[in-house]
Amino acid sequence: MSAEPTPGRPALGLPLRRTAAPAGEAPLARMLPGHRPETPKKAEPTETETANMTVSIPAALQNRARAAYRATSYAEGDNTWSHFVAKAIEAETARREAEHNAGAMYPSWGENLPGGRRLKDS
Repeated sequence: MSAEPTPGRPALGLPLRRTAAPAGEAPLARMLPGHRPETPKKAEPTETETANMTVSIPAALQNRARAAYRATSYAEGDNTWSHFVAKAIEAETARREAEHNAGAMYPSWGENLPGGRRLKDS
């Protein structure tokens, strides 16, 4: 910014008017669509990275699974309830990959799945 006052401005107690525009970009210019910094894409999750997941299942199935976990966790080597659930999801995922994708893994899906139940075909 230039500190030079505008000539001919009477001294009325007003701040001096600046003659030059700011040298750098305007402070909010980075918010404009063409000036936004690129957001880096998230890297693929590692095998040890965990993520929270919320699902709704029938209460009877939840109780049955918890009972099976409590009764067999030591014999099966399940460290936690989360470990038990992860093994169950892994088993079903492997079964579906073997049956529908010749045993190959499907590409990773980082986006959210659609919420709610599916509409039934009429």
